Amino acid sequence: MTSLRPAINRERSPSDERGREIHDEHSHHRHGRPLGNCNRFPGPHYLASGGDEDNLEVVGFNSFVHVRCHFASPKTCYCGRYACHLDSMIVAVDGACPGNGSDLAVRSACGVYFGLDDDDPRNMALRIPDEPGTLHTSQRAELWAAITALWASDKYAESGGQWPCEVPKYCETPCRISHLVIKSDSAYLVNSMTGAINKWKTNGWLTTKKTPVANRDLWELLLKRVAYLDTLGVTVDWWLVPRKENEDADRLANAGLERKPLRLRDILSAKV
Repeated sequence: MTSLRPAINRERSPSDERGREIHDEHSHHRHGRPLGNCNRFPGPHYLASGGDEDNLEVVGFNSFVHVRCHFASPKTCYCGRYACHLDSMIVAVDGACPGNGSDLAVRSACGVYFGLDDDDPRNMALRIPDEPGTLHTSQRAELWAAITALWASDKYAESGGQWPCEVPKYCETPCRISHLVIKSDSAYLVNSMTGAINKWKTNGWLTTKKTPVANRDLWELLLKRVAYLDTLGVTVDWWLVPRKENEDADRLANAGLERKPLRLRDILSAKV
């Protein structure tokens, strides 16, 4: 039986050609909180430390998706996994809005994928409610998906559960997340959260053309959710992927179109 005991900074020689020490194949461990917040993943530090952009996702023992350690051995463990950061979590998000940009856009939905299969209760397929004076758009659906993902991740920052730590046998307390990566195929979402949004705030929520920033209400709610996770010691980074690499969240978003609308704004504004 595979031991679930986390390895802490366990490294083994020899070093590779970059001069770094390689973690052995089963050295799943806590990495701690990355510096900064709202950066693009994988960042320069990850790649400069010897990591690469292949096999960045490692499915853990609880079927959550974790960040592969940038010092991981090129070989997988006998369990089929690369060494990963057990205090990290990758969550995929997507939005759906049939007829976007036309009069046919009368409904939208969002999908949040934590892992395993679509029927797993951790995954979310939610219909976005109608709001007076607001149109359904793909951009708003993408933002709702990200807000929902951050809200749903709160409990893993507060109490852990994304990794099956054996408490108190090997760990004094459950392993809480300190690094959350939001995976999306929306350049609008990722590019804004890793760059433009700071300029918008500085300019009083005006664009470089001095026009009001679209969807300001959702951007502000998204920032509040990031700020709440920050108080819990969690860094939130953003990962832009091709659409074909985000099919799980896309499938959930489309399934959400058939659900009854929820009062998302009331639910997702809690605790911020």
